[in-house]
Formats: sequence, C-alpha cells, structure tokens
Amino acid sequence: MVLNQVDPKPSPDRDNSTAYTAITPPETVAADLPDDDDPLGGAERSSFLVPCPNSTFIIRSVSSGDVIMLLDGQIVLTQPGVRGSTHWACVETKGWLGFRNIVSGKFLGHDAKGRLHCSAERHQGWEYFCVRMRPEGGCVLLMTHYERLWHVGIKVEQGVEKLAKIGDGGSDGIVWEFVKV
Repeated sequence: MVLNQVDPKPSPDRDNSTAYTAITPPETVAADLPDDDDPLGGAERSSFLVPCPNSTFIIRSVSSGDVIMLLDGQIVLTQPGVRGSTHWACVETKGWLGFRNIVSGKFLGHDAKGRLHCSAERHQGWEYFCVRMRPEGGCVLLMTHYERLWHVGIKVEQGVEKLAKIGDGGSDGIVWEFVKV
C-alpha cells in the first residue's frame, strides 16, 4: 500500500467492545449535591443583601451591630431598640440609590461638612449613595464628593463621634449589612 493513497475498500470493524451511554438529566441542581461534591468547594454562601429600590431596610454595622437611626432629628449610630426610626426606604434616581426615612419622609444625605443628616425633601446630589459589595461580605456605603466617591464612616468632632463621609480609597468605611423589613 502506498502511504499517500487511501484504499477504496474500507476494512470491516473488528471491535467487539460494548459502549455504554450515561443518561444525563436535563439539568443539574447544585443543591442536590452532597457536600463532598459541592462545585463551590464548600465556600460559605453570603447572607448579605444588596439594597434595591422599592424595598425597606435597617442599615446595620457588621462589626458593632449598631444601626443608622434618626433620633430627635439627628442621624446616630446606636444599638437597635432605642426609640427612634431605623427603617429606610430605598429609592433610585438617575441610577443613584437613596434612603428615605419612612417616619420623617426625608432623605439620608450629608451637610456642607460631610456629616450625615436627614433633612432633604428630594433625592438629589447630596443624598446620592453607591453601595459596593466587599468580597468578605457586607457592603460599604459611598457618597458623592464632587467627582469622587467617599466612604461613610465615623468622624470625630470635638470628642463626639458622628457618621459622615470620610474620604475616598482605603478601607476606612464601615462595613454595613442591609436587613430587609
């Protein structure tokens, strides 16, 4: 036989082996897998929610358990159960998130010194928020500062801790969780 020519008569297949075809279900549900076969390698699933418009949330610090509260007209970070208003309706304007206190009807925002307050009738620039998920869980709240985004955290003024936008970059912001109510 010449190597560059093909024999026009095929040789009969002498393979007597048996082929088995596995029956595969039309879909596979990861929840049905035993733990040893978990495709995520046992990675912990996050229970943190990202706020979405038309829902109401309690905004809680992951590290302390304190919540953002409107108390006597002031925004404070305090333990739940204190008298005050902790429910924030999430809204969206021009792609920006905002949080309207359900008791006062006013929006969470910042004043000229960057301190958080709740006095705006409308959701505008000083009340715009961006929420960024963190890989280890929870979110940071970011607020506009000219063309930048600054973290929401604690600012100390005359020995008193105040919630405020505290600067861009780094990891100085408080990690928050949003509890849907």
